[in-house]
Amino acid sequence: MRHWVLGLLFVVFAAPTLAAWDETAYVKKAFKIIALNNEYDDKTHPIRKWHQPIRVFIDHRVGDDKLHTMLTTIQINDLARATGHDIKLVDDPEEANIRMVFTRQGRWQDETRELWPTAEDFPFHGAICMAHISVTPKTEIRKALIVIPVDLARERGKLFACVVEEITQVMGLPNDSDKVFPSIFNDASKNNLMTPLDITLLRLLYSSEVRAGMSEKQVMPLLDDWFKQNPNWSKQSTDLYLQSKFITEFGLN
Repeated sequence: MRHWVLGLLFVVFAAPTLAAWDETAYVKKAFKIIALNNEYDDKTHPIRKWHQPIRVFIDHRVGDDKLHTMLTTIQINDLARATGHDIKLVDDPEEANIRMVFTRQGRWQDETRELWPTAEDFPFHGAICMAHISVTPKTEIRKALIVIPVDLARERGKLFACVVEEITQVMGLPNDSDKVFPSIFNDASKNNLMTPLDITLLRLLYSSEVRAGMSEKQVMPLLDDWFKQNPNWSKQSTDLYLQSKFITEFGLN
């Protein structure tokens, strides 16, 4: 299985020392960009996050079930470790609040519309994979759909990146930006694994004081408090990064 994972990576990890990711001001700016904005609009949004346990169902509509399950399992374990949130795989779609579909390019648009009928339009043009979240009026995330057309993603060398980024984004970090580096949310940085910066953003988002629905004005002072309470936060985030099985078992750092 190791050679399969290595074959999915066409770029190497960009070292976090290349950017000021371990400075609090930089992380706060990154949090504002990634957590309080959207990829497809220019509005500022309140905090979006899960408060209930997350249950993920993998919907295999193509082959390579074991590979896709392994990639997904490692990533949700990394997310659970970083956030402290309850995240598990389930075998029954009725028990799930995240459905992760591995399908084919020729079917993914129709299947996305079928599985997520509440949306009127989808930004398929130029997309390689896609995620959607459903929130309550207080912007608590209650449901998500991820659709990955495996043949298209493999053709672009993005299968691994799609799995990692889309599951991470539906945690409540939905934006992409070339202003945030090094990060899976920056297409120009070419990171396929969550970086220590990404892990720090997740830790901030899932700190107990941060609640869904909070505005920028409400949440930013809480970030200052978190940094004061966690003076070794950058080392802790780096340690969490190094604990990923993508690194310990497959050497993908």
